[in-house]
Amino acid sequence: MQPENLHILKLLWRKGTSQADRNLSALDPDNIELMGLGVEDWLLFAHNFARFLPYFPKTSSPVIDKDWQLFFKELIEIEELPEKGSTAYRDLQTSIASKLKAFAATADLVPHMTLLVTFLELLGYSKTHLNGITKRHLDFYYSTVLNIPRKAPRADETFLLIEASKSPAVFLSEGELFDAGKDEKGNARYYSSTRGFSPNLAQVAHLKNRWVDETGRKIRISQVANSLDGRGEPFHSDASGWWPFGHQLGTTDFPELAPATFGFGLSFPSLRAAATADRYFKFEFEFTKKLAFSGEASDIPEIFTAHLSGEKGWVTLAPSNHAEVGLSCSVTENQLGIVIYLGKDQPSLVSQDEKTHGQVVGEGFPVIWFDLTSGSPKSFKWIKALGETPVKKVRVKSKYKGIQQPVLESDLGILNPSKPFQPFGSVPKKGSSFYIKYPEWEYKQPRSISIKGKWSNTPDKSTENPPQHFRHWYFGYRDLGENYLSKDNYLSQHFKAVTTLAEPIKMFLWQPTGLKAPLLGNQIKVNEDPENLIVSGDGYFKASISAGDGNNWTNYTGSKALFEENSGHYNTSINISPKPGKTKIDVRGGIKITLLQSFLHELYPRLYALAMSSDQPETPIPNEPYTPLLESLEVDFDCEVTYDLTFTTAHDLQLFLRDDFGYLEEQKSKKEGIAHVKEKEPFLLSFPGSGGELFVGVESLEKNQQLSLLFQVLEGSENPRHANFSDENALSWSVLVDNYWKPLSKDQIVSNQTGNLLQSGIIVLDLPQAALESQTRMPSEFTWIRIKSIAPYDATSRVLGVFAQAVKVKFKDRGNGLEHLQDGLPAGTIGKMAERKAGVKAISQPYNTFGGKAPETDNKFYTRVSERLRHKNRAVSLWDYEHLVLQEFPEVYKVKCLNHTCEKSFLSPGQVTLITVPDTVNKNVYDLLQPTLSAATLNQIKVFLEAKVSPQVKLTVMNPLYEEISIKVVVSFKPGLDKAYYSNLMEEDIKYHLAPWTAENRQAIDFSNSFNYSGLIYFIEKLDYVDFIQQLRVFKDGVETSQEILPKSPRHILVSAKSHDIILYGSN
Repeated sequence: MQPENLHILKLLWRKGTSQADRNLSALDPDNIELMGLGVEDWLLFAHNFARFLPYFPKTSSPVIDKDWQLFFKELIEIEELPEKGSTAYRDLQTSIASKLKAFAATADLVPHMTLLVTFLELLGYSKTHLNGITKRHLDFYYSTVLNIPRKAPRADETFLLIEASKSPAVFLSEGELFDAGKDEKGNARYYSSTRGFSPNLAQVAHLKNRWVDETGRKIRISQVANSLDGRGEPFHSDASGWWPFGHQLGTTDFPELAPATFGFGLSFPSLRAAATADRYFKFEFEFTKKLAFSGEASDIPEIFTAHLSGEKGWVTLAPSNHAEVGLSCSVTENQLGIVIYLGKDQPSLVSQDEKTHGQVVGEGFPVIWFDLTSGSPKSFKWIKALGETPVKKVRVKSKYKGIQQPVLESDLGILNPSKPFQPFGSVPKKGSSFYIKYPEWEYKQPRSISIKGKWSNTPDKSTENPPQHFRHWYFGYRDLGENYLSKDNYLSQHFKAVTTLAEPIKMFLWQPTGLKAPLLGNQIKVNEDPENLIVSGDGYFKASISAGDGNNWTNYTGSKALFEENSGHYNTSINISPKPGKTKIDVRGGIKITLLQSFLHELYPRLYALAMSSDQPETPIPNEPYTPLLESLEVDFDCEVTYDLTFTTAHDLQLFLRDDFGYLEEQKSKKEGIAHVKEKEPFLLSFPGSGGELFVGVESLEKNQQLSLLFQVLEGSENPRHANFSDENALSWSVLVDNYWKPLSKDQIVSNQTGNLLQSGIIVLDLPQAALESQTRMPSEFTWIRIKSIAPYDATSRVLGVFAQAVKVKFKDRGNGLEHLQDGLPAGTIGKMAERKAGVKAISQPYNTFGGKAPETDNKFYTRVSERLRHKNRAVSLWDYEHLVLQEFPEVYKVKCLNHTCEKSFLSPGQVTLITVPDTVNKNVYDLLQPTLSAATLNQIKVFLEAKVSPQVKLTVMNPLYEEISIKVVVSFKPGLDKAYYSNLMEEDIKYHLAPWTAENRQAIDFSNSFNYSGLIYFIEKLDYVDFIQQLRVFKDGVETSQEILPKSPRHILVSAKSHDIILYGSN
């Protein structure tokens, strides 16, 4: 005993009592025989007695030298009889029995010995009767005097699957008989149904599940729950079963399941966006309260994936930041912003099409999905936060940059934007208009519009600084004011006098032609700085900008200069903003740019004629008017629209939620109209909450039909530490109605024998008619039932199968033999009804019968009654506690009672603690190394004993506390052996040594087991395949020890760790 355990009373270190300890030989009436002599014993007795009987021959003789032993010489040839019980005596018995068997076969034993042997065998009847006195007395006392009856046999049960024909409908009443073949006596054996049942055509078509691991922050799903990997791979063993609510494991028997995906989608008309522009979108979500996580904006491109409805299929993108246009992903306390960018080289966003995009959601408008995959703790945090926080508003900001091919028109017709074009025609005049239209403006109302044009073939002869190319080009065009256009007026506007003559220039011009030259001489010259230029600068040509709503045009800019010089090139930049008091621009009818001035094409022919008719060589000849020619045109615009999701009135935006199984529209007005939806506010994700879900898809269920489902489980495969269900954490059953899960009422659950999936059983459901309608949250062709668990995934048993049209049947005893009750009937025994019925196509028995109990045997009866006489159905001594539990709970293999003990102290008067160990032989055990009973069973034991203990006793029933021993050793195997194989074999052998109950022979679990360092060395060295070992290190619960290894307390049991560290000698 270790020093820290010296204070614990030695009495408490006892081993406890097991089921095997109850089988006392003294309780067996056959243990002692009142007459124990057989034929061989009587013959030996007679032979020994015969030597005292003298033999008198027929002729008298005075000398008697023989006895009667000579009559036995064919069977016995000995001189002295050995002591009874000795080896020689047993050898004689065997020899006699062998000879008698031989003589019986040959029938040549002498007559007198034949008569003797026959007489001795007749004594067997008297022997049997005499030896039965003990049993008869015991039976008389127990059964007649004490009037204690034997336990009656219990009929076994099983589940049958009924395959109904399409017609006619059939009803199987309670007590309907099913043929189970013949018993050992040759009599027909029948099983009867335990309830009335009307089979139909409904069948289980799909089994799916989802597990939320709050600790590991992962969510796992199975599209095919009854498969090894959740994707359809078959199991390695048909008897292994599958976890109904998924799991977080990653082992060979249970590979890691696929991570779950959650998403939300936005569908609205203005999401259409042609590939003629660089498209930027920012989706800003405002929540009703602070998000319950501290996410970063940098997480968004990593966590979210966007899928948009493109013209050739889905366009998959990751969010990105674009500070150059003022759009970046963002996260604040109650807001989330996601930016998506599509370049011109990426497809247009179009309305949904079934052929192109598969399933069409909502009204078919363009849709964008944002998906999050729960493959990491970070993504889990986002999914949970978005799924638990109601969303209030959605604000969509969009920018369209570089639209180079809008629809262009002039007053004369449609223009081609791919080539240089004349926006105002070949003779632009005041009032000429140029129209810009964009198809998407039909359903988008921009917040701002920017138009940029690059002019071609513009004047470039100016030498002024800054350049005034248009002034220079139009230098020959003068404003004549009120004067009519004539040669004299034209010349007077282009020349000025160089003398101080008072006469105006026209006085010189009016001289006769023949005298003109000498009269003028050098008196006049061209006016280089006139004040009456028509085109005084680049800003002369202006236009008004109007936007049309399809009916009327509204002016937005008054007048706007058409030409803006930049490094010798002329551009046009037009920015349109909403009118005061407005937030949007209605441009459904397009944009109209109207010239406010003529480009003087109408004046040019006359000015040119006047200039050419002038005799003055300095007369300026007007340039041909500039005809506006746009080399390129680019349109940008941005939009912003806000949708308030808390309003119940309809708007263009549709919000959808989806996961791995389907989708639904999330709309407050719809949720308010569904009574079974408790949370009316909209969310961005349908986070399932903690725990697991099993989804059962049923096909061919019709109106007003009941659904009978069999859940066959691997009983005992649950984790006893977790299998403690109460009203608060019991499994909940619901059905999919209007795309939301509606809890089934007590009336709709007609019967439920599944026991929270801890036992095989049938649940009968009367589903609401609305459940039969098409749904989108799960595959729409089926009726869906959900079983929800908030307990750990291993709190329930593993499931072997889920079947529809199940009925429970029970053995009907008609004087039959009961031998089958011991082990049950194998699957497939029952395959037909006792009387065939129309409407029943086939019957199958998928699993063995169960629950049967054979009549109580004599030994069990004597043991039970003798214990009852001792403890008198009261728990007083340690012996009483242990034997009461072992009798009442056969699934308990060993019990150890610790008096004056509670969980914290071994010196606690008035408290009693029971440590129970389950039976592991041929049982489904969750953890064979550390077997435990379920919390429900422990509670049953406590309730059972509390009725039999003194009122002042405080009782605790618990599982053992296990201490793991792990070994780390350097080993060298014998030459020529496969190191990988024998490394695994050595690890298993160590496990069997430290926990012998895990081996095939299943030795009993020992509370007082202990190990020492040298003993472990000896065990390993003696393994056949081990050459030598080095550096053996032993750890108990992770702490290294080299002392004798003892349990920490009487509550503890030493067990093997699940793995040991085997290091090959010479390896690094």
